[in-house]
Amino acid sequence: MGLLERIQARRRGEHGVRAWPVGKGELIAPDYAFGHDDSRFSPEEYGDYLATSNDIYSVVVQRARLMSGIPLRFYRGRGSDKTEVTTHPAVDLFWRVNPFWTAERLARMDEMSMGVWGESYWALEGPKGAPREIWWLKPSRVHPVPHESGYIGGFAYHSVSGEILRFEPHEIVWHRYPNPIDEFSALSPLAAARLAADTGHAMMRSNSKLFKQGLQIAGLIVPPADKVTFSQEQASDLERQLERRLSGEDKAHRWAVLRYEAQFKQLAISPKDAEFAAGMGLTFRHVCRAYGMQPALLGDMDNATLANATAFERIEWTRALKPDAEFRAAEIREQYLPRFRGGPDHCEYDFTQVSALQESASESWGREAQALDRGAMTINEWRASKGMPSVPWGDVWWAPINKAAVDSADSAPNDNPDMPNLPDDEVNPVNQAPQVSGEKSLDHMAARELLAAIAAPINGVKL
Repeated sequence: MGLLERIQARRRGEHGVRAWPVGKGELIAPDYAFGHDDSRFSPEEYGDYLATSNDIYSVVVQRARLMSGIPLRFYRGRGSDKTEVTTHPAVDLFWRVNPFWTAERLARMDEMSMGVWGESYWALEGPKGAPREIWWLKPSRVHPVPHESGYIGGFAYHSVSGEILRFEPHEIVWHRYPNPIDEFSALSPLAAARLAADTGHAMMRSNSKLFKQGLQIAGLIVPPADKVTFSQEQASDLERQLERRLSGEDKAHRWAVLRYEAQFKQLAISPKDAEFAAGMGLTFRHVCRAYGMQPALLGDMDNATLANATAFERIEWTRALKPDAEFRAAEIREQYLPRFRGGPDHCEYDFTQVSALQESASESWGREAQALDRGAMTINEWRASKGMPSVPWGDVWWAPINKAAVDSADSAPNDNPDMPNLPDDEVNPVNQAPQVSGEKSLDHMAARELLAAIAAPINGVKL
């Protein structure tokens, strides 16, 4: 049996051969019973970072806010043949979700779960072929059950009570970031950002203890050098006078009159002991880098200006948010849409409302308009690239009225019968304008354009 025949036999499951070219899957008993253990890459305690790490919360929630605002469009077909589907059970359920949740809440929970655990699960409630509800499942409680020949045999949900609920593969939509180390576990961005987040958290706790447990004295009042010490009565009396006369914002900058001669010495925490802002900024930038976010847009003002804010937004969308959204749309196409009969088979996120991407779209339109103007592409070729249907007049080049093709750089053909070519001897060698007896001289090309405008007073001429 040749290689092609063996691959085809594996796909059909013939001859008892697994449908994977790598051979039979090697699974351990706990995977069958409890699901695959992914605690190395997305453990339960990752969820605590949202409540304990300001850096993680800021980055993850900001991503969720931005990603949940992108509408998803459903289509039948792709490219120029696609048509949008606005009414179908698959579309209606995506926007209705369930009686208690909105689509926006589900989108935010998805993105927050992806940011913390690197994965998110939907449970589709209802008969196969016609789900009626979508329920979000906490990723740390769901474990995929690998199958030696079917890749995924199902999913095991570990409830709070300890009971394990079983889900069939068609009942779950599994969003996850790729993990080349373990294909059945998602690779969370927090796994890479965890050390920076822990360092920042430790610095915050240390700084908090500095103010909670450290010595908090504004200054000292000591007797003059020629006196050994204050008596207990003198010290108490002086303390009461200062507290009564000088403490509080309404008593600031008052003059003090003391009955005892004393010296004031101010105390302060050294900048070395209180220095932590630079370290906090460093750890925050490390966290932002793991999530593809720009620190300048999240409060790190070291390199932030109004001039570069738009550039930072574009970098954030083009290098992180847009690719991640398209990756998720692909998962919805592969896992969610096939659950419905006769529905849309394609979906895309609509980025036209993302202001950070519109400037690049304008630049793209400018380049495409120049290509249309130069004849490098036709209207129908451009419409096909945008997934739009062709038009009857779009297969030819619509040139501007003042442009015409030339045979060479030395001559220009005259395609206007109302404007004959003038011989060289009728052209003034000084200004290269034709000499017309009794009339004002006109530039040759200007005359051609004038006559062409009279003969065809339209915006474009089909060539």
